[in-house]
Formats: sequence, structure tokens, C-alpha cells
Amino acid sequence: MAGGGTAGAEVAGVADSRLAVRAPVILDRIEELAWRIRLSTRRLLLIVASVVAATLLTSSVAAGWVAARNGDTIADARMSGLDVARAAVELRNNLAAADAQAASSLLSGGLEPQATRDGFVRDLTAANAALTDAGLTARASDSDDIEILAAGLTEYGGLVEMARANTRQGFPVGDAYLGQARGLARNDLMPTADHLRRVGEQRVARAANSVGGPVSAAAVAGLVIGLVVLLAGSAIVAGRSRRLTHPALLVATIVLVVALGAVTASILAQSSELRSAATTEIDAYVAANEAAVTVSNLRVTEINAVAAHGSGDAFYDDFSTNAADLEPLLEDGATLDAVRTYTDVVESEVRPADLDRGDNQAAAANTLEGTSADAFRAADTATGEAVDDAFVDLRDRFDRAADVAIPAWLPIILGMVAAVLAAGGILARGRLYR
Repeated sequence: MAGGGTAGAEVAGVADSRLAVRAPVILDRIEELAWRIRLSTRRLLLIVASVVAATLLTSSVAAGWVAARNGDTIADARMSGLDVARAAVELRNNLAAADAQAASSLLSGGLEPQATRDGFVRDLTAANAALTDAGLTARASDSDDIEILAAGLTEYGGLVEMARANTRQGFPVGDAYLGQARGLARNDLMPTADHLRRVGEQRVARAANSVGGPVSAAAVAGLVIGLVVLLAGSAIVAGRSRRLTHPALLVATIVLVVALGAVTASILAQSSELRSAATTEIDAYVAANEAAVTVSNLRVTEINAVAAHGSGDAFYDDFSTNAADLEPLLEDGATLDAVRTYTDVVESEVRPADLDRGDNQAAAANTLEGTSADAFRAADTATGEAVDDAFVDLRDRFDRAADVAIPAWLPIILGMVAAVLAAGGILARGRLYR
């Protein structure tokens, strides 16, 4: 046992001696390289201090500018990207819902139930409110879409009222006005709202590419260069002074590493959050929006089928096909259950009453105020809530991207501290030499 302890001590002693020998060897090599620069030590250290300070200040100011730029990019993407897309989605969804309510006049002869009338007014008002929101957050380049939607919503509301007034009086022209209104909604207004939504989504994607792009990479590279220059300056000082470490230069290096780590971590986190928002969350939001619009379109198809008075086979077939296409857009849960309940009611109650039993009045009553109307309202509410939930997830991504941002002054202050420490330490050492 004693022999083993002695042997262990000898091994440790050999290791310590090797380390003790290695440090002077390293210092000798650094000194050799430092003296290859044919300048007096005082003058050399003055130049090194100037270069190190200038490099650290430049790189830290650039990093601060990039941090501020990324913050502005995220804020702009949220306002003119996310908020515009959200407003366009709300406009489209509410317009589709209003169109479904308006279509019921085909069955009611212009005297639709008060709940249907109130629903139409509510949905059209919500569509106009969404347009106002879009106008407040849109860019000047969006003005054409905003103007088309503003004029179109006014015209659409007027055409529906004309359709109601004429239908109540028994004039066939009421159906023509309603058809014109629905054509305007589907052929002009909804595609324009879709275009505005896509523009907003593209701005979110561009923000993600910008934050994680070449400019941010250049800021990180600048700080890395500053760190390399600082380490090179420290090596020159060590070689000329025969001292491997200097407290001021060591602290300056630590401060700069902190700045580099903070800037790099912030950029990576912001880029990751925005890229997820521009892909995963936006895809889920678009799918939820498509589901909500499809439910409204299913309602219109149902009404058209019943309005055909026993000749709506093609409409019912379209309903079945579109309902089957809708299900993959929905996740298992309350939303899918509500939509299935609505489509099942149409398939099992409305269609058989209309086509199999020839009782069009019963089918119309079910569609306007019966279980079909109740099931549609439940499905419409569920899909609307799914859209809201998807938007909350998307908004939270933006919030997290903003939360991980660092203040612009942080890398600047840290760079200035590192520059002062490094320059002061080098100049203090230089004053000891001629």
C-alpha cells in the first residue's frame, strides 16, 4: 500500500512538472512570434491598443444596430404581416358566414327568421370591422386591396338588401340581386381577402429570413473577429512582457465572450421562433381558416339543394364531397365532432326528406330553424373558435420572438467596457517600456 502511494505521488509529480515545463515553452513560442514584429515595445503596444479598441467598438456598435434592426423587423412583421393576415382572415370568414345567412332568403321568400337576419347583420358588421383593422395596419402597397374590399362590402350589403326587398314583394328579380351579391363575394371579395392574407404571411416569412439572414450573421462574425483581435493583442502583450495573463485583458475577453454569447443566442432564438411561426403555426392557422370557410360554404350548398325543390341531387352530392374533403383539415376533438354532427344531420334528415320523401317544406323548415340550423351554428362556432386558438398560438410565437430579443445597448455597453479594459491594460503595460 505504501509503495502504491509513493508511486502515485511520483506520477502526479511528473505530471505537474510537465505542466510546469509546458507553460514556459508556450510563452517562449509566443515571445518569439511577438519579437518578429520589428517595432519598439512601447510603439507596438500603442498600435495594438488602438486596433483592439477600434475593432471592439466597431463590432459591438454593429451588433447593437443589428439587435435594434431585428427588433424593428419583428414589430413590423407583427403589424403589417400578422395583423394584416389576421384581419384578412376575419373579413373572409365573416363574409362567408354572412353569405350563408343571406342565402337562406332563397328558402324564406325574403322573410327569413329574425335570428338569421341578426346573424347576417352581425357577420357583415364584423367583416367591416376587420376591414378597418386591416386598413390601420396595412402598408401603402396594400391600398388597392383595401379599396376593393371597402367598395365591395358596401356594394354587397346593398345588393343583399335589394334582394330581400324584391323577394318580399314576390319579384323574381330578387334572386338575381342575391346571385349578383354572392358572385361579388365569391369572385371578387374573398379572392382579394385571400391575397391580402398571403401578403401578410409572406411578410412574416421574410422577417424570419431577415432575422436569421446575412446581416445577423455578419454581426456575430464581427464580434468573433473582435474576439480574435483581442486574443491576438493579448498574445503580443504576453510575448513582449513575458507574462502569460494580464487581469485587464482577461476580464475584457470574458466581457466580450458574454456579448458574443448574448447576441448569438438572441439571434438564433428569434430566428427559430419566427421560422416556426412562418411555417407550422401559419399552416395550422390557414387550415383552421379554410375549415371555417368550408363550413359556411357547406351551408350555402345545403340551402341551394333545398331551394331546388326536389331537384338538388347535384348540390347534395357536392355537399357530401366537400364534407369529406373537410375532415382531414380538422383535428380530433370538439370541432370535428360539431362538423360531423352538422353534416350527418344534412345527410340523414334534410336530404331524405327532400329527395326520398318529397317533403321539401319539411327539409326547408329543418334547414332554416330545425336541427340542421342548430347543428350548423354549433359547427360554425366550433370552427371559429379553432381559428381563434390557432391565431393565439401564432401570436404567442411572435411574443416569444420579441421576448428573447436583447436591448440594443447591451452589446454596445459590453463592447465599450471590453475596449476600455483592453486598451487600458495594454497601454498600462506599454508605459513600462521605451
